[in-house]
Amino acid sequence: MAVATLTTYDEVLKTFYLPGIQDYLNHDKILADLIEVNEKDVSGKNATIENHYGRSSGTKWTTDGGTLPTATYQKYKTCTVPMKYGYGRIQISGPTLRATRDERGAYIKVLDSEIRGITNDFGKEVNRQYFGCGYAILGRWRSGASTEITLQKKYTGNSAGGDGFGSAFGCKYVAERGDAQWVTYASSTFTVVASSVAATTPVKTVADYDTITVTDTGTPAAGSVLVRLGALGTHAASGAHRLEMMGLAGIVAADDLDDIALTDGSTNGASSYNDPLQGLDVSTYPWFAAKTDFHPSGRWAGQRALDLTLIQTMFDMIEEQAGKDYGPDLMMTTRAIRREYLELCQADRRFVNTMELDGGWSALDYNSVPFVVDNDAIDGEILFLTLKDIQLYRMSDYSWMDLDGAILSRVTNYDAYEATYYRYAELGVTNRANQGIIGDLAYTKPATEGY
Repeated sequence: MAVATLTTYDEVLKTFYLPGIQDYLNHDKILADLIEVNEKDVSGKNATIENHYGRSSGTKWTTDGGTLPTATYQKYKTCTVPMKYGYGRIQISGPTLRATRDERGAYIKVLDSEIRGITNDFGKEVNRQYFGCGYAILGRWRSGASTEITLQKKYTGNSAGGDGFGSAFGCKYVAERGDAQWVTYASSTFTVVASSVAATTPVKTVADYDTITVTDTGTPAAGSVLVRLGALGTHAASGAHRLEMMGLAGIVAADDLDDIALTDGSTNGASSYNDPLQGLDVSTYPWFAAKTDFHPSGRWAGQRALDLTLIQTMFDMIEEQAGKDYGPDLMMTTRAIRREYLELCQADRRFVNTMELDGGWSALDYNSVPFVVDNDAIDGEILFLTLKDIQLYRMSDYSWMDLDGAILSRVTNYDAYEATYYRYAELGVTNRANQGIIGDLAYTKPATEGY
């Protein structure tokens, strides 16, 4: 009779599940699959990268017998990208484990549901972060100061609360998980409510907003956002208050991170804090900025119709900046904006080709560049990415915590056992100017489509 012991469980977790966890989380979402992983530039707890911003002046045309050009060098600015630490944790009761000890293979069934579940949940959180700006924003307050709160769902033009990053989210990031807390930005200060709001599933969802019930409101007001519980601390100049990974909203921008994430409810995209991406303040290093095309009145200040000239102009700007055949090499948007694009092509009698990428991803073909959608892309925006300049700086791939010699360990004071996997990594960019975004685009979505 085969008897399952803790050693048996450890062996199953290491040899059977870990490769599957790594494969799933590194390849299940298109950005995770396509972004290059860089471990060679990581030393200790940080990655050191070089941002190219200037060319050498060591060229010259002169007369016969004239002096040669003075040798100079390419211009780089070194910056440090600190690792972010992500964990996935499961727990199984002692009686459940012991009930499987006499049945061959039963331990796999016991662990399977928990591991598959936490891996899927972790993948969703990572992908959400890939489209964020490090501030763990899940939704933006619209109204309510008791146990019933409405969250904004329109890209812009919300009736209250101030439009900004997160306005289009509704409750899609808090409906399935209740671990959120309020952050309010006002009078040049952001305040984090320590307790969890314990958000529940939405009780109402309409075109302009979602309604949720919470057990602790934290007195939200204009400028308040919901963030993942424990993922944002007291502001620190080094960005140490941001515990989540950086995402495309922070990278593909011409602003510092605080100006993207924080608003007092009246001034869109304005903050008195200084929280620059990778420590390079845009006001000091104006070359460290992506190409942007927003509404003439300012970002989130209005919406305009998508047209083919808008798309091609941004494509040309990135191609001119990065160089032909270098960038852009990926365009990304939502399904709603993709429909707007296809309708424009149909009206213009253009035929749209499709293409298949490595990994089985399908895409529209735009100037031989894949044009893809993602569930976490932000409505009203199209990203023009040069992925060659965006890398995942990784100190560790997904691994089990086992420095004490065991993967499955007893939970102190409980008849239960737990296992935790981790990854230390951060998203970084070496040339922000090779990225671009068109924002403030109008789109239509039926109420049944969701987000």
